[in-house]
Amino acid sequence: MFEDAGSERVAITTQIRRVFAKFEPDMLHKHLVVPGIILCSALILAITIQFAFAANVQTSVSMLVCGDAFASAGEVCDDGINIGGYGSTTAERKCLPGCQAFSEYCGDGILQVRFSEQCDDGNTVATDLCSLSCRTLAPAGQQTTSGSPSVGSTPFIPGASPGLLSSETQTRVVLRGKAYPNTVVNVLLDGKIKGTTLADSNADFQYSSTEITAGTATFGFTAKDQNGIESITTSVVFDVAQSAVSTVANVFFPPTIQVSERQVPKGDPLTVSGYSVPKASVASEIAGGAKTTLNATADATGAWAIRVDTSSLSDGLHTVKAFFKQEGGIQSGFGKSISFSVGAGAFADTGTADLNGDSKINLVDFSIFLLKWQSDDIQSDFNADGTVNLGDFSIMLFNWTG
Repeated sequence: MFEDAGSERVAITTQIRRVFAKFEPDMLHKHLVVPGIILCSALILAITIQFAFAANVQTSVSMLVCGDAFASAGEVCDDGINIGGYGSTTAERKCLPGCQAFSEYCGDGILQVRFSEQCDDGNTVATDLCSLSCRTLAPAGQQTTSGSPSVGSTPFIPGASPGLLSSETQTRVVLRGKAYPNTVVNVLLDGKIKGTTLADSNADFQYSSTEITAGTATFGFTAKDQNGIESITTSVVFDVAQSAVSTVANVFFPPTIQVSERQVPKGDPLTVSGYSVPKASVASEIAGGAKTTLNATADATGAWAIRVDTSSLSDGLHTVKAFFKQEGGIQSGFGKSISFSVGAGAFADTGTADLNGDSKINLVDFSIFLLKWQSDDIQSDFNADGTVNLGDFSIMLFNWTG
């Protein structure tokens, strides 16, 4: 999915301001100015190299713009106007709003009496008694009378106006994807709730709105599964076209995930479970030592589970995260990463930015943190989202002591 880099910059700026409030003015230079120059330089380097560590599971979001006069895959038509209206020939047929169907036209196989059609055999053959303009032709060798044939009266249809259809020129956004079966999907626009929609029994959902301003927009999506476990926020950033229908498809929610125990004796079984798209293949990746990938298939309700033999895992902390895939190249990204501990000893969760254990958070911790950038290192992944990134740097900066 797309990352909202702008939102991350705002979050980091907020954290920096909170850090400043902790220090007296005469302490700023000692604790922040000089280290800050080093931190900023290192962060620029980190952001530069992050693209060399691409995620090993990717998902694709497709976007269609109904109104660009180009019929893309997923669109039936797109004439650039898309307001409908009668077409007197197949070549002159007009596209309806949404780009999913043509309006009435001569050649659609439907006799449109109100548009004065005398016939419509649904083809473009001009010698089969029905012309290309839907006028009745005499059989070969038969004499025709001069003048125009009688067509008859046009039937009265309340609210109908021959040759005219209601137009739609509003700016519209259509968002489609897969969540969890029969769950409410929350749609956020620039971080605020915009609306909701209901996923069907196959986990498919669609949201449409004309209350949107053209330009760059950031949409987010969240949902809770049948057990009340909330998904991560899936986000897309794209340009909304003016007076057109902008459709974003393939918004795929990663599986929700939970573990039966946060600390388990070595050798005891551990159950990892959650919800996903019905009948989808769910791959769970366990990290902490050697990586292990286990597969399961979601049932008709979307529920999935795997049983982990912890005797094959090393003692200590581990994390697990999952993604789903289906035939046809449909695949989500990784979802939330959660941690668990194998073996004796107190459970040590992630979240502390004091990486070297000296009760201070300073450049020593940052140097350790930087070495783990864009990895799935458990100790440096403070927010447990599966990747060491700007979110974790924000947490470190907020707790900075110098």
